[in-house]
Amino acid sequence: MRKIYLVKKDPELPADGNNWIVMSGHEFAMFMQTPEGKQRKNNFGQLDACTMDDVIIVAECGVDTAKRWRSEKDKQDHSKKLKDDSGIEIYSYEALDKIDQELTGEEWLVDTGCNVEAEVQQKMQIEELYKAVELLDEADRLLISSLYLSKKVMTAVEFGKAHGFSPQLIQYYKRRALSRLK
Repeated sequence: MRKIYLVKKDPELPADGNNWIVMSGHEFAMFMQTPEGKQRKNNFGQLDACTMDDVIIVAECGVDTAKRWRSEKDKQDHSKKLKDDSGIEIYSYEALDKIDQELTGEEWLVDTGCNVEAEVQQKMQIEELYKAVELLDEADRLLISSLYLSKKVMTAVEFGKAHGFSPQLIQYYKRRALSRLK
């Protein structure tokens, strides 16, 4: 990909058609070695190419604009690297707003795998279940919590061994506790 460098003849004048010197990479490097070039080094920003065949343009644009262009280019490079590394493409709402003023980005990024209503209902049922478990006596609460609600759930056999009960007795207590829970 080819690069061209646009340097202002007079940095104090506005950027119009008559105030540019077009330089090659070698000429620009030589200019940057001069005292004037060193003084103006932070005034240059790169305009990103639209396609792989485009010419990349580095233009003298002022310190603030150069910083903004560098920031935008860094974001694009980061997004490209993420896509190359993981296959995931990132879309920013800001970019979508620039494409079409009618879209907010939400129309493009709909999460079809999410059912908010079902998730809320499920959370409410879980809360209700925990409240009901709290109403059980201590032995039933321990049994239900150990078999169903703890981070490391136990089987009925494991619970029986841990508490000195036979598997048949644990099955009886489990049915009784579930019945009370209902």
